[in-house]
Order: sequence, then C-alpha cells, then structure tokens
Amino acid sequence: MLQTQYLFIRGDEALFREEAQRERIASWVRLFIGVAGALLFAGELLLGRSTLTLFTLRLISIMVFSVYSALFLFGYSKPAVKGPYLYLTSFLDATIVTLILWSYSLTGSTTFFVKYSVFAVYFLVIFLTALHHQPFLGLFAGAVVSLEYSAHFFFAAQPEPVQYGDWVSGYSMRLVCLMTGGALAGLVSWKNLSIFREVVSSHVRYHDLVGRLPEMLFTLDRSERFVWANRAAKAIFGLTAQQIIGKSIRESLVDPDQLRLDAETVRGTFEVRDVEGKRKYVDCTIRRVDGDPNGASWEGLMSDSTDREIAMAQREEMASRLFTYQKMESLSTLASGMAHDFNNILQTVNDIVGTVQKESSETDTKRRMELISETMVDAKFLISELLALGRKQPLNYTTVNLCSFFGTVAPFFQEQLGANYRVNFQSQHDQLWIQGDPDYLKRIFQNLVGNSRDAMPGGGTISIDCSAQHEDGKLRTVVIRFSDSGTGIPHDITERVFDPFFTTKKPGKGTGLGLALVRQIVSLHNGRVTVEKTGSSGTTFRIEIPEVEKEDFDLDTKHIMLNRQSSTVLLLEDDAKIREILKIFVSGCGYPVCEASNRSEALSQLRKHVDDCQVLIMDWKLGTDDPHEVIRAAREVKKNLIVIVVSGYPPRQKSIEAMGIYKWVTKPYDKNLIDLEIQRALYRQERPAE
Repeated sequence: MLQTQYLFIRGDEALFREEAQRERIASWVRLFIGVAGALLFAGELLLGRSTLTLFTLRLISIMVFSVYSALFLFGYSKPAVKGPYLYLTSFLDATIVTLILWSYSLTGSTTFFVKYSVFAVYFLVIFLTALHHQPFLGLFAGAVVSLEYSAHFFFAAQPEPVQYGDWVSGYSMRLVCLMTGGALAGLVSWKNLSIFREVVSSHVRYHDLVGRLPEMLFTLDRSERFVWANRAAKAIFGLTAQQIIGKSIRESLVDPDQLRLDAETVRGTFEVRDVEGKRKYVDCTIRRVDGDPNGASWEGLMSDSTDREIAMAQREEMASRLFTYQKMESLSTLASGMAHDFNNILQTVNDIVGTVQKESSETDTKRRMELISETMVDAKFLISELLALGRKQPLNYTTVNLCSFFGTVAPFFQEQLGANYRVNFQSQHDQLWIQGDPDYLKRIFQNLVGNSRDAMPGGGTISIDCSAQHEDGKLRTVVIRFSDSGTGIPHDITERVFDPFFTTKKPGKGTGLGLALVRQIVSLHNGRVTVEKTGSSGTTFRIEIPEVEKEDFDLDTKHIMLNRQSSTVLLLEDDAKIREILKIFVSGCGYPVCEASNRSEALSQLRKHVDDCQVLIMDWKLGTDDPHEVIRAAREVKKNLIVIVVSGYPPRQKSIEAMGIYKWVTKPYDKNLIDLEIQRALYRQERPAE
C-alpha cells in the first residue's frame, strides 16, 4: 500500500516531527517519575522522615519537572524541538535531580537510597537525550550532570574535607560513569540520526519516482473519492495531486454506471472528462484494499489510452470505408456493364410507346402509354443513380457560393413539391464558398427533398440552413442542415440509412440508393453527412464540406485529370493495417507506391526513389517521431517534395504554414480526392507561374 506521510514534506520537516514524537515519549516518562516522586515524598513526610520545608522544596522541584512536560504533551506551548528546547529541558532535568539530591544531603542522610537511587536518576536524564537524533545533546547532558554532581559532591554532600579515598572509591568512578553515559547517549543519537536520514531519503526517492511515473496511481475511500494520487493526475484530469483529493472518481466518467466496484479487482477502458471538459480514454485497474491505516478502500492505476482508441477507431473507420468502397466498385462494375444494353432496351420501349401514343385514338390506350412513360422515367433515374453511386471519374469541380446556389434551387424545389409544402432557406452569410460540382450538389438535395416529401405525405416544412464553423478565427467548414417536420427515422437504423439498397419504404416505393448516393457525392466533396437529429418532430441531416477562398481554386479539373502526370508516392504510416488500406486506395489510382512505418524507413525509401518520388503522404501521429522533423529531413533529401497529410486530427494551420504542407486531408477521406490533390500538386509544381 502506498504511504503518503513523507510525500509532500522535506527531510528536515520529517526530522522535526520525529523529534517531537520522541520528546512526547520523554515527557510521559518525566510525568510518571514526577507522580512517583510526589507519592514518595508524601510518604516520607507522613512517616516523619522529612520536614515540611524539605517536602515543599522537593514537591516544587518535582512540579516544575512535571509542568513543562505536561505543557508539551497537551499543546499549551509549541516549543522548537529542533534545538534550544531540548537543551533547556536536559539542563532543567539535571538541575532538578541535583536539587532533590541536595535536599537529602541537608538532613545528613547517608542511606542507600540517597547514595545510589537518587544518583541513578542522573542516568535517566542522560537516557532521555538518547531518544533524540541530536548527537551533541547526549554529550551536553553528560557534561551538565557531571558538573552538577561535582558541585554537589564538593559543596553540599561532604561535611568534612574530601579525602583521597573518596576520590578513588566514590567521586571518580561515578564521574566516569556519568561521562561515559553521556558519550554513549551521543553515539546512540548519532546512529539514530543516520538511520533516520537514510529512511527519509529512501522515502523521498521512492515517492519522487512514483510521482514521475506517466501512469496515474491513486487510492479511493469507501465513498469512491480520491484519497491520494501522484502527479500524473495533472496530465489525465488537469488537476494537481492535491486538487483531486476529495473528488469522486465517478464525477469524471462520461458513463458513471460503467464502473462497478463489486469485485476484488476491476479492469477496463473508460471514457473520462478532464477539468476542461475534453474527453479522453483511460485504461484503469482498481483493486480492493482491506484494513489500510490511511482510510483507503481501493487502490488503482490509470493510464491515458486516447491515442490508441483514436487509432483503433480510425482503423475501424478505414476498414468500413474500404468495405463500402469495394461495394461501390462492385456496383460500378455492374452498372457499367448493364447501362448500355439496358438503355438501348429502354430506348426501344420508349420509341414504341411514343408511336402507339401518336397513332392510337383510344383514350384508355393513351393513358396506359403515359403510365409506361412515367415508369420508364423512374427506370432511367435508377440507372443514373447506379452510375453516380459507383462513379470513378472526378467531378467537375468549381467554386460554388452555396448561398447563391440555394437561392436558386430552393424555389425550384418549392415548385416541384406543390402548395402543401414549404421550402425555407436561411443563412447568416452572403457568401460561403466550397469546391463542388453544382450538378451533383443539386442531386444531393433532390434526394433529400424526395425523402422529406415521403416522410410528410400530408405536407410540411423543409428548412435549409447554412453556417460556418470557426477555427482560430478562420472559416474552416461549411455546415448545411437539412431539416423536415416528418415522422423521423427510428434511432436503431440511423447508421444504416446510408447503406446501398437499404430502405424502409414499401416495395416499389424506393430503391434504397438515395441516401447512399448522398453520402457518396458528399464524400467526393471531401465532406461528411450524418443524421444530427431525428424523432417525432422530424429529421435533420448535417452536411459538412470544407470552405475555400474563391480565388484559391483557379485550375481546370478536367484539364488536369485528362493530362495526368506520373509520380511514385511514398506512404508514411506507423499502423500497418491503415497503411495497407491507403496503399490499396493510392495504387488503385495508378501510382507506384513505396511504404515506410517510421522516419528512418521513410528516408531510406526516399533516397532509393529520389528521382521519381515527388509526393509524400503521411500521418501526423507517427509514434515517437516528430512530424516536423520528418518533413525537414525528407526535404533535405528532396527539396521540392510535395507533402500531403492525412490525419484523424483537425488541420493545424501553424504547422501547415511552417512546414509548407500542400494539403491536410482529414480522415475519413475519398480515394478520388487524394488522386485529384496529387495531380493538382504535380500540375502546380510543373507550372508555378500559373
């Protein structure tokens, strides 16, 4: 069990506390002697062996002896036990013993008690100094009792001049004993001090080591509140070790019910919030402790696993996107193979229907031909959606002002829906520019409008709202919210609504491609679409697309893609699975690929392909490697190297500007976007003047 008593105190403070504890022991010994002495003196008075005057002198002496001991014990004074107080009490102890011994000499008593028992108390005075950790205190006590005993021997205890025999048999031997006792007491104190310093030093080193551990060590009481924690609490929760004491561990958990302390040992990964509200993931092990003297019932270890959880989420997202991409590839292959022949069949049917409508004079026949024509329109739209869903060629990107775009298409949607529906568009901005294909952007909202109409069969309101998210004072992302007042989407299928061919509509009422097409087109615009809110009051789709400055996009996308340039691409990613998925994406675009998992491998591959490798695609989180140093080292090998960062972290504008990063693409991303950015970078590098 971790101890805390020496964690936040220096060695001299610990010594002060220890000295105070030893002095308490000495004070209790004095009190015991004082009580025993008072009883003894009272008995002598009652037996007639002492006068009232001597009894009073002895009682006053013993009371002084007891008073300063009681004051120290019960806190009526706070003496500085670091030095002066101990020397003063040692002097007083010796003086009081001498006074009592002198009082017996006044009566002329030569009993065994006077000669030996009272004299032995001198050794008790010396012994009390040995309890402390001050070597000179024992020597001081030995010197004081020797001097006082000498004074008593020569001036109080001897009615006649001292004889030579008294020197040899009495005084000399006793003086040697007293001085030896003082020396031994000093030696014991010195040894105690050495041992104590070693113990304190090891405690300080131990707790300093514990404090510097990257993992957070902690203890909890029965109420699951922190009793103690090391300095790693600052890195995880943003609170110092003192600030976190008394706080409940459940206060920081995103889901408090996830932690159940109902076993001897509890292990798990939990999501927590720090003092600033930021979410983190931690690996936590908590073990029950019984009978801890510090009141702790649980002790635990907690380590930050946020980076690992983010990497796992990115890997799962990339795997999911690869699976979706493979499905799109299959759809594209299917659509490409059948579109030509199926359109020929539709054209033939259309020609026959047109001929029958023109030549027939029967009303019923003409009406049925019209129904066939309407069905054929739906069939053509289905083929169009299949082709768009598996689209491989880049869109015809241009700069689009979404405010003007919606100002044009919103009335068109209103006219299509009819009088029972209302389409409202609002934005706090006059201009919100994105890179996009207007035709495909229109297809996104046609599908969303169609879904909203089906969710509001009796009519309702469709709201389109455009805003911009800010980052470091700059516009970074355009947010489009498309809301209706329909019946909503069941919460358990909100993630599946974007899957191809998934639909909740009745047979014949939907293909299940509408929202899949929406997600595909949004991803081709380097954006993402989610269901932000749904329920009985309606559904809100949230679309995020990167914002651009109008003048930033001045190259003809079709021209660039029709005049493709070749380059080997170096992939730098420390996660092998994510690197393999990225390799599939980039290789599928026709680029030769070389791979690296760290800085040294990347530099080695770059030197090997220095003539034909112009592009570096790298993750921003590379284990222990600093991405800034990686880019600097790579540019030393190839000065004009194009750097594209793909990362789960948001763009870091300062790093982009400082390191000359061409593009920062946030995961998840689309293969076609990576292809387009590589070609655009190669085009600009070849024609810098343009």
